[in-house]
Amino acid sequence: MHQDDHEHDDGHDDDHDHDDDHGNPADEHDKLHLEIHRAVDELGKYAIDINIRSPEGLKKDTIKGFIDDLMVTVTKNCMENGADLVGHVKSFFSNSDGNIMSSIVDHRAPTRIKDSMNADTIYEARFMFHIIVHGIWDDHVRESTLGVLDRTFRKWGVPYTIAADHYDTEKSIAHHN
Repeated sequence: MHQDDHEHDDGHDDDHDHDDDHGNPADEHDKLHLEIHRAVDELGKYAIDINIRSPEGLKKDTIKGFIDDLMVTVTKNCMENGADLVGHVKSFFSNSDGNIMSSIVDHRAPTRIKDSMNADTIYEARFMFHIIVHGIWDDHVRESTLGVLDRTFRKWGVPYTIAADHYDTEKSIAHHN
């Protein structure tokens, strides 16, 4: 049960009505995520959800090379644009044949790839990419990611469309200098 008899001392204006926070679970999750970010400071986050469709198919080895290249390139680009520590960079490449999960915490170290994809040729997949770094805000993480995304997809011949860009405008504006 939520009581409105408490004081807010969390460093931001109470710009929302708490009575509206308890309807849609997705909205509650987004609001909680925003509150956590405000409390943690100094972390830049960005996530993007991408659909991959190739009528001629892509070899799994090509996909793994592409994932490694993208992981390293984005991480390096974030570091070159002001990040001083990588929290994590993770990707989830999945379809009905399984998934390929990857993570990296340093662009100078190998990308860790866990392959449980049963197919050797991939025609369609969902690719989710999450980046958390310390030292730059969300808008810079997003710019660092999008700045190399298209080039890397084209380099590896991986056709894609962006399904969702999870950029939190409210949070980024609040932290913009």
